[in-house]
Amino acid sequence: MSVILRSASINFASVLIYFLPIALLTGPFLPDLFISMIGLIFLVISIKEKKWIYYKNNFFYFFILFYFYLILSSLISDNPIFSLESSLFYFRFILFALGTWFIIDNNKSLIKFFTISIILTFILCIVDGSYQFYYSGQFESNLFGYRNISPNRMTLVFNDKQLLGGYVARLLPLLFALYIYVFPTNKKNLILPAAILIACDIITYGTGERTAIALLFIATLLIVILISKFKLLRIFTFLIAILIILLVTIFNPEIRERNISRTLSQLGLFSNETLSNDDNRLIIFSKQHESHYLTAWNIFKDNKIFGSGPKTFRIYCNNEKYYVDELGCSVHPHNTYMQIIAETGVIGLIFILSLGFYLCVKLFNHIHNSFFNKKKVFTDYQVCLVVCFILTLWPLLPTQSFFNNWINIIYYLPVGFYLHSIYSENSLKKNY
Repeated sequence: MSVILRSASINFASVLIYFLPIALLTGPFLPDLFISMIGLIFLVISIKEKKWIYYKNNFFYFFILFYFYLILSSLISDNPIFSLESSLFYFRFILFALGTWFIIDNNKSLIKFFTISIILTFILCIVDGSYQFYYSGQFESNLFGYRNISPNRMTLVFNDKQLLGGYVARLLPLLFALYIYVFPTNKKNLILPAAILIACDIITYGTGERTAIALLFIATLLIVILISKFKLLRIFTFLIAILIILLVTIFNPEIRERNISRTLSQLGLFSNETLSNDDNRLIIFSKQHESHYLTAWNIFKDNKIFGSGPKTFRIYCNNEKYYVDELGCSVHPHNTYMQIIAETGVIGLIFILSLGFYLCVKLFNHIHNSFFNKKKVFTDYQVCLVVCFILTLWPLLPTQSFFNNWINIIYYLPVGFYLHSIYSENSLKKNY
């Protein structure tokens, strides 16, 4: 490959990475196209230049093994063609992560310009989210005309999917990580992240996405516990946001109904005229979610080892053999772990649990060494990236489909930055 073509390819892939945060606000098509092209560019260059170092690491070994297992699970399922639609091209996310790492190694300005890109994108989310929060009841649409199909919920900036809260909550630790990495730690440079953090806390609460609200709280707690230099900043911004959120909840009955009363009612802790709990018991998130999980469990009991096959819950949930009630069927079980165990069986679950166990061990070592040895396993930058992974693997909340391409791009976006941070091209440290 000529030097000019190589340089042009890397620059093109860099531009795609810069625009990825805003592409995610348009829905699944554009970001999926972007990450596929980034992965393809990396694959071609790495093979031509024999850059095998990007494949000789535990991340690649683990995920390529997981990928081939997904293919096997699809092939032995009763619906192999349908199942392969989600598993066959799953490797593109692995190549995207490796490609991001490769591009960072070859473009020293990428992290800086990507940081600027994601900051500007978050500001756009805040502006549009604020507009929806204050005016959606009157205009029923966002700044760009995308309509809210449900009350008290916010859409993506360039799409009518009600995912703005999830986008902000899952990517905020990445934004925080990049800001720490790029900008000097002085008081002047803390004004912008403080404002963004407060605004994102409020907007996430205003979206009405309870999973996003919970993830934001978990991320905040982990960051405050694990980082060293920015604890006070995050504590200060979170307390201000909580105060504003309390005021909003008190004076906005619609938000209070959606985020407080409805949540308690769906959990079976409170009843009203529209949402009652006839069994007078604690419910797992809601009756719908509980039915999904019970259906997934029934499917698992019949397919314990290999599962029913990726993406097949939507097929099997209609089978009277696994029937729970009229609420039990959907396109997926709305929880990663219930979906994994139903569709990929015990073996698939072992992959996910082992990854979670690895992260927990690393975080425990980080905390132990920070307190007792004054020697950290992670930098503050890496801590925030690891928090992104914790949010991805958090078990006790409703989620999107594990095989959804939009959410997988968010899952894998921080991975390339993390790989670069632990495998610097100068030393390639063996602490992974």
